Amino acid sequence: MEISIQQHILPIVVIFVMTTIGMELKVRQFAELLESPTVPIVGTIIHTLSFPLVAVFLTLLIKQLALDVSDGTIIGILLIAACPSGGFSNVLVLIAKANLVLSVALTAISSIASFLTVPLLMGGFAYLITDLDTPISLPVVETLIQLLVLIVLPIGGGMIWRAKSSAFVASNLKRLQKLGQLALYVCVAAIIYETFDTVVAEIEQAIPWSLVLCVLTIGVSYFLSLAAGLNPQDRVTIALEGSIRNLAVALLIAVSVLERPDIAVLPTVYFLAVLVVGISFAKTWHLFLK
Repeated sequence: MEISIQQHILPIVVIFVMTTIGMELKVRQFAELLESPTVPIVGTIIHTLSFPLVAVFLTLLIKQLALDVSDGTIIGILLIAACPSGGFSNVLVLIAKANLVLSVALTAISSIASFLTVPLLMGGFAYLITDLDTPISLPVVETLIQLLVLIVLPIGGGMIWRAKSSAFVASNLKRLQKLGQLALYVCVAAIIYETFDTVVAEIEQAIPWSLVLCVLTIGVSYFLSLAAGLNPQDRVTIALEGSIRNLAVALLIAVSVLERPDIAVLPTVYFLAVLVVGISFAKTWHLFLK
């Protein structure tokens, strides 16, 4: 049997990455947040809605102005908006010296809730793309099963692993996380290589739209947090958290569920945009704005 990176290797890598996210979490952390739930609740609402709202705005703008944007880029924008937060947000919050505990909690809540939010958001987005040349239809049952097996269960397993082997996790967590990130990047490179002609055709459009998407999501998340009366550290935390999406989940849905490598280009390029915009915002906050 021929081994496919998309069908066989990527799901294993996603499970590993999600397990390392679970290994960061303790039940006690959630209990402490529930003692003062206002900020986590507000942060979750802003984080969950800001990216989809920006994605819908950009999609409607593209359609209204009849801009020459490919179906893959449009669907990629909506796909990444439907995905949960990614662990890289915790790194950015650490760079900014903002509220790391809140960031980890929002990442965890987003990842667990993705079992429901991803199909719901993608189902809603489907109404925006019915007039595309190649509209998509997300297989809801298959997606729910994949999200359960590849996200919810691994996160729970990681939490149990931490509870049962806290010394091992404390000693090896960072190493395991770096290994997971490296494996994901290798998968991305392999998928790009396998589908090079399709990817190259999309990259030119994906770069500017990724930058616009990142800048807008950071800005919208920050000002919504400001309007909600949150303190500066929490505003920055939610802004960074709101701008990050889980590349592994986006890739999984694009290439394994939808079988559309062209859709995977935008989420991949978006991560590069985050490296530029997100890190710049985090460092600027830490150095000048705090």
